[in-house]
Amino acid sequence: MKPRLKRSTIAVLCAVPLLAAGIAAAVSSAGTSAAPPTGAAAGNAGAVRTPAPATRPVLLTGEVEALDTQTIIVPPSNSSPLVLRNFVAEGTQVKAGDLVLRIETGGAANIDRLKTELDRTIARVERDTATLEAGAIDTEKALISAEAALAKAKVDAALPKLQIAALNYDRNQAELDRATRDLAVKLEARDNYRQSVVRRREDGELEVKKLQINLAFQTAQLRQSEVRAARDGVVVHGYSPWKGDRFEEGSSAWPGNAAGVVQGNGQMAVTAWVLEADRPYLTEGQELGLRFDALPGAALTGKIQSITSAPEARASWGNGRYFRVRIALPEGHGLPLVAGMSVFAEPHAAAAAAHKPASAAEPPAIEGEIASRQALPVSPPSIPYVWQYKLASIAPEGALVDAGQPIAQFESGEVTTQLMQNQGQLREKQRALEKLQLDQAEADRAGELAVAEAQSNAEKAERKASQPKELIRRVDYDKLVIERTEKTALAKLTVEQRAVQIRARRAELTGLQAEVADLQQQLAALTRGQAALTVLAPRKGLVMYRTTFSGEKVTVGSQVWMGLSVATLADPDQLYVNATIPEAQASNVRIGQQARVTVPGTNQALSAHVVALGRAFHGKSTAQSTIVRDLELQFDGAPAGLKPGAAVQAVLVADAHGKEPKQ
Repeated sequence: MKPRLKRSTIAVLCAVPLLAAGIAAAVSSAGTSAAPPTGAAAGNAGAVRTPAPATRPVLLTGEVEALDTQTIIVPPSNSSPLVLRNFVAEGTQVKAGDLVLRIETGGAANIDRLKTELDRTIARVERDTATLEAGAIDTEKALISAEAALAKAKVDAALPKLQIAALNYDRNQAELDRATRDLAVKLEARDNYRQSVVRRREDGELEVKKLQINLAFQTAQLRQSEVRAARDGVVVHGYSPWKGDRFEEGSSAWPGNAAGVVQGNGQMAVTAWVLEADRPYLTEGQELGLRFDALPGAALTGKIQSITSAPEARASWGNGRYFRVRIALPEGHGLPLVAGMSVFAEPHAAAAAAHKPASAAEPPAIEGEIASRQALPVSPPSIPYVWQYKLASIAPEGALVDAGQPIAQFESGEVTTQLMQNQGQLREKQRALEKLQLDQAEADRAGELAVAEAQSNAEKAERKASQPKELIRRVDYDKLVIERTEKTALAKLTVEQRAVQIRARRAELTGLQAEVADLQQQLAALTRGQAALTVLAPRKGLVMYRTTFSGEKVTVGSQVWMGLSVATLADPDQLYVNATIPEAQASNVRIGQQARVTVPGTNQALSAHVVALGRAFHGKSTAQSTIVRDLELQFDGAPAGLKPGAAVQAVLVADAHGKEPKQ
């Protein structure tokens, strides 16, 4: 592998030729300073000249990138860290629209709660509006009675003063004045009640609309908990930025992490970085010679396609700032390029200047570890609004458990507290619901009696007004007609009022039933979560502990956040070797190549062969920037005594047939 120089070192090396040239020019100028310039030379000596940038060696490093790559970003969530679910295996060929990744989220519980809250709000608005409408009908009835009283007062006040006693005349006039004022008050009260009904209806519509918008937002956010492929390609898993582990299904991640990519099979390009001081010596369209660490002896001539307008920092290279350079590759180059390959670029260097292929080297020795193809995560359950748990017990590391046996036991005092609170609230709401049903049944009977009474009064007034006009006084007859009109209108309004009151009672009952259903749903979720605090093995497997953010393995009594895995249940019958090989030696590996696997500290040597190569090159870890490529070794026979996580060493057997390594 070609050593990578830091940009600050490259800048110093590139500056040496210019420094030497400057010293030589100064010495030459000092040797001829005895002859002062004359004539035109003297005139031109004082002119200020802007020297053109001198050509000097500029070295660039970069990597191969696929232009049609989709980055798989961990979706946003209200909780973090979170668990990756339904993460398709690496190397899986996916089509546009296929599900690639889904995260575990408690959004479904939030949506159910929002739906229940929406139902309660609709019921409350309906109840309040119906109650106000019933009050408005009361004001209508009072207004009708006031109008009838005013009409009767007008009949009495119309009697001539000479035909009745003066006291009665004054009383009739006072009653007319009082009835007139009372009618104005009742009319204003009715208008105020009508406005109150309109305002409450508008406020209720705003409340319902707000909850509907929030529900739609939460539903959309829940849909965003999954990532689908935007194009056809192959899924390649990424690495955790804080632990350096590969993201797999069941791994813990933070929202916004790059869990992997979907690599297409389209055009490749090279992205390189140039130091700020070297930027003036590069131009768009300039040709560069490209060499690849993973392909010794291979070289291409690329062309600068674009250079960013502003530099950016690269902390892993020091304090310098670099411009990003996109280099286009020639069409039909025929090289088996893989994303992540290191590239060395140099201006004014032709492809013919590439190094000759290195002679056959010794079979590479690589390091790896035993892994299982079936590893289930062991983590606390996802209980709504419970974020922290305590690890009460866990099976010993390396223990073989059978299906149905407990692996880990978690504790959470908050679950017990919420469970007791919800049980008490549920019993209280159920008793309130029973009482409300009895009260509403009594109110329904009272409403029916009120309607019957109003209709009876209307019939009575109708019979009185149907008497012959000639048999009773004119004043009394006019009052009976007015009373008939009043009672008929009151009976009609009483029927309407009963319907509105029934609607208000049904809305109140619906709201309370929704509260009971919400508490029952929360209680069921807490009950399921409490039962899931004991994690049982779904199948036979080996218990392997995971490490925390600090790099330590979990222990009994540790505090565990929701979404963190404390262990994995590995299938001991599906073991393989997960290894990496340095980029410079990757060209010596091919699929099907034989290898000898040894376990340090033992005399055990097993035969294996290469079954898969990583779809991309990447840095070995956050602490080691060495570029490596993953490979998988499958044992030729069933290994005995091996456990996942054990470190092994493997030596690849040289290809005796002289086949080209498969990239």
